[in-house]
Amino acid sequence: MSTTTDLKEQLQTIASNDFAIPEHIELFTLALRMMDHIGSPDKQLRDDLIYTAFATWILENHLFDSDQLHQLLMIALDDQHIFYFIGETNTDSIFTRSFSVLLLPLILIAHRQKPFLPKSEITRIKERLLQYLFAEKDLRGYVEGKGWAHAVAHVGDVFDDLAQCLEVESADLSEILEAIAAKICVDSIPYVHEEDERMTTAVVSILRRQLLDETDVENWIRSFATRVQKTEPSPANHTHLNVKNFLRSLYFRMYQQDIEEKLTQAVAETLHEISYYKD
Repeated sequence: MSTTTDLKEQLQTIASNDFAIPEHIELFTLALRMMDHIGSPDKQLRDDLIYTAFATWILENHLFDSDQLHQLLMIALDDQHIFYFIGETNTDSIFTRSFSVLLLPLILIAHRQKPFLPKSEITRIKERLLQYLFAEKDLRGYVEGKGWAHAVAHVGDVFDDLAQCLEVESADLSEILEAIAAKICVDSIPYVHEEDERMTTAVVSILRRQLLDETDVENWIRSFATRVQKTEPSPANHTHLNVKNFLRSLYFRMYQQDIEEKLTQAVAETLHEISYYKD
């Protein structure tokens, strides 16, 4: 029996009992095995079992101590996880990278509930994530037969939780906004799996910190007009569509959550500016 099959069967048994850990199993040893297979192309093992188990044990059952959470964090951020074969496209390595990223929000939420990470570690998470987002070229959302890759959405989830960490300051938030804008403005692929909504959630969390100058945020919003090349859409260039969808998501979220009216208006005006259909 292969190691992967053995792990899957073990986790299926645990999942059938609401992810309760049998007495004969040492939890952290199992967790380390799971980190070795966090990017399995088997969507059930990767998503339904490994990720769901981590979410249950970290957020619901609080089974890991701070040292163990820190070890899991360091593994997720290492070159064999978040940067595993970085730069590849259309290969299964994306699952290791993107699901290592998806572990980070769980750890950040645990930290916000009961702080255990020094500011330097929060800064390291931000820096590694920014490096990763810049370097990630495989932007697929759902992969037929293998499930979610969704790297951009997963990064949005981390940005959302990072923005809520008190250790994150205004300069950090500005860096995150710039990274979001850069990744929204890609031309290689249309985002069609709610990536815009996940990034919008992060932006709203940034704005709710109220650490950024309103004029700077407005300038960031309006900068999307200059980032978009005003050419007719083509199969080779998806920047306009991605920006339009993101700004629409941002507008309605800001409107619904009573974000500063001036900023909401800036989004509406930027949408109008980039529109091909103004009549």
